Amino acid sequence: MRFNVVLLACTMALSGCMIVRNPTPQELSALDDPPFEVQSKVAHLLPKAEAWYSETEIQLAPLGRSLTADEVRTAIELGVTEPEKVRVVVLDEFPMPKDEQLLAEAKKHGLGGWAEGGRSNGRVILLKPRVTHSPVVLRHELVHLAQQDRMGRTAFLRRYLIELEMMGYARSPLELEAYAKQGAR
Repeated sequence: MRFNVVLLACTMALSGCMIVRNPTPQELSALDDPPFEVQSKVAHLLPKAEAWYSETEIQLAPLGRSLTADEVRTAIELGVTEPEKVRVVVLDEFPMPKDEQLLAEAKKHGLGGWAEGGRSNGRVILLKPRVTHSPVVLRHELVHLAQQDRMGRTAFLRRYLIELEMMGYARSPLELEAYAKQGAR
């Protein structure tokens, strides 16, 4: 019997991996036309998520460093369209939403937890000090920037919220793509 699994769902803290079953074609199709309850929830959360995402980007961008020449080449290779606008910020704790419902959803999916080593907010990549020099984590976050460039910010956030709600973090196709392209350098 052949099993369809991915061994890529490692935590951003690089503390370990777990076996994750790839989404089935039916599950992927359902993401394109989610159930009414999911559509309603995402429609309610999306404006809040967009506002928080943009606000965080605006606040943190001035604190960040530009990508190095090697990182710019990597970003271009991964599909980031304007790598010169990317900023990398190292923080002990990442900002969390102030909106109670958005905060609860973020925590439910692992944002703000110890295992979160990297995050992207618009053109800002956030890294924890323990992964500052990890090209794997930086590549993972650059893949998310490339996804935003490919889809547009609103469509990316909408899709990401749908995937988290229907598949969870570990099976989210956007996350699986980032894990597959992050490399093991």
